[in-house]
Amino acid sequence: MNKKLVSVVIPSFNRFDSLLNAIDSVLNQTYDNFEIIIVNDGSTDQRYYEIAFPKNVTKIDLIENQTKKNGFGPGSIRNYGINVANGHYIAFLDDDDFWMEDKLSIQINKMLEKDIPFSATEGYFGNGAYNSTLDYELYNSEKFYKKIKKKYKGTNLFKNNFPETWDYEFIKIHNCIVLSSVIVEKNLMDKLGGFRGIPVSGYRNIVGPNEDWDCWLGLLRLTNLIYIDKPLFYYDGDHGNGRSYI
Repeated sequence: MNKKLVSVVIPSFNRFDSLLNAIDSVLNQTYDNFEIIIVNDGSTDQRYYEIAFPKNVTKIDLIENQTKKNGFGPGSIRNYGINVANGHYIAFLDDDDFWMEDKLSIQINKMLEKDIPFSATEGYFGNGAYNSTLDYELYNSEKFYKKIKKKYKGTNLFKNNFPETWDYEFIKIHNCIVLSSVIVEKNLMDKLGGFRGIPVSGYRNIVGPNEDWDCWLGLLRLTNLIYIDKPLFYYDGDHGNGRSYI
């Protein structure tokens, strides 16, 4: 089967060591047709400029820190990567997170099987860099399960297990989609116009949905999402001791 190109978009600011771990988790994928696009949001760590990245990594250096300059969240930073992406698919990865080696293969195969162009997965939650020798809580099914179950109380959308197909009505109630798990066909992101700029002060004070949630809702007006309940990413709750790009 001819594997379609996946463009992996990673925004980063002053978390170089974490970024290298994230890149390694992509380079170790069993799915081998991908490009990595790093959007460096004006980092002051000189290693971003002095150390060479692998040949299939494209780095965009924003001269000025755009998140601080514009007051928007990281969605606008990801848009730089989406705009130069060559892939049929866009996959998102935060620079402090980590992928399991079969993430792309399992996820894209499921998208093709179900003929759904938007997908997300279960993951692991921990604090600090991923360590394969440690046991971690599942992100949705353990760490945040009680919170999620409470959100859907009184609806018929969530029983004891997550449904396989998620639609607009399901995600409108609560954002169960973790950004580092998402793969979506690029034509849908182009149709949507990418992430909208929502002021950081707004979404951090829970005034309306944050940029990720807003984007997922926009995509779910165009299609459904296929959810894979196997953990295929690791989420670092400590955020690599740097800027959180959630």
